[in-house]
Amino acid sequence: MKLINHLIHRITLFFTIVMLCWSAFYFALQMKEIHDGNDEGLTNLKQEFIAKANRLPDFAENMERESPLNLIVKEISQEEAETVMENFQTTRVYFSTELEQEEVRMLTSAFFCTLNGKHYQIQLFTSTVESDDLIENMLYLMLGLWIALILTVIIVSRIIISRANKPFYQLLNELKKFRLDSHAMMNFPQTKIEEYRQLNRAIRDLLAKNREVFTEQKQFIENSSHELQTPLAIVIAKLEMLLEKHQNQQEYVSEIASLLNTLNRMKRLNSSLLLLSKIRNCQFPETSAVNLREVVESVLADFEDLAACKQLAVETCGDASLCMQMNRELAHILFANLIKNAIAHNEAGGKIVVACEENAITVSNSGKQAVINVFGRYQNIRNDENSSGLGLSIVNAIAGLYKLEVTYRFEQNMHHFRITLK
Repeated sequence: MKLINHLIHRITLFFTIVMLCWSAFYFALQMKEIHDGNDEGLTNLKQEFIAKANRLPDFAENMERESPLNLIVKEISQEEAETVMENFQTTRVYFSTELEQEEVRMLTSAFFCTLNGKHYQIQLFTSTVESDDLIENMLYLMLGLWIALILTVIIVSRIIISRANKPFYQLLNELKKFRLDSHAMMNFPQTKIEEYRQLNRAIRDLLAKNREVFTEQKQFIENSSHELQTPLAIVIAKLEMLLEKHQNQQEYVSEIASLLNTLNRMKRLNSSLLLLSKIRNCQFPETSAVNLREVVESVLADFEDLAACKQLAVETCGDASLCMQMNRELAHILFANLIKNAIAHNEAGGKIVVACEENAITVSNSGKQAVINVFGRYQNIRNDENSSGLGLSIVNAIAGLYKLEVTYRFEQNMHHFRITLK
């Protein structure tokens, strides 16, 4: 979830809870005011009725006999009158004119008529239809206000937060494009927000330190590799000269040959480590549209003699042409290492199968046992002195650089290395 959506959800939720609490309080307050108004009106009618009953002869009897629509009065005993408690309640009363029951607000009370010395129970009520309409209209207005306010909060919050976070997203885009091996520092967005200014300063300092460390590391690797290559080449040349001078002395020949093998392995290891470091540091920026099938066919042609020497049967299947943007040299190194690995770790008289599919290329070779941690550094399946043990690590590094998925499986005495375009 994006930051802006996260913030808007939280703000909207908080605002909705506040609005809900406020609306419940407001609604309860309005209902109380409506009931208080109805109750006050009923109290005034009761007092007016009692005053007329005590002032006008036969008023109470006439009212009981005529029984107006909003009045129910009946004579009761003194004992009953003492038990009647004045109360207000919301109830339903049947109206013959409407032929249905309607909700009313009713006052029940009792009084003593001084003119005739009798006790009466009086029930006065008023219809709440107008009050119900008022409450319904109030609910609709509150609902409309809720919707309008929530939409306003969402829209205004999105606009404000988007504008406030604009420097943040600009900074993210600049970070995505930044490369440690570039000579120019990235452009930092201008902002008046102090937190983003502090973030800009922290990232600027961090990138400067990392670029300095990267440059020093890169120079160290290149210099050390170069410095190692020179003495190795000198020692190898001198040993080869000694080998020529002492060709007839078997004791010298075997020792010199052993030293040459060790030094050549060191030379290959040094070159592989340098290449792996360059791949990890993204020092192959040049890319072009590369047809991977053509690269595979070219590599197979290069290793044709080596495969024939080991009596390996090479098969290709599938006619799909996979194209992608990558460095052509790295594409050649990727499949050269895979096919070289398939030849080096194959059985005499075995086979190599290269399958080109719609979105993947699989290089398979015969073998007798599965390999654990096949992409680990210095992994050497058969302890071959002529192998640096870094071939598959280089394959994995190139695949990671171009977001390719490289997998290994062992089935039916065959090692399968699959390169998949994501």
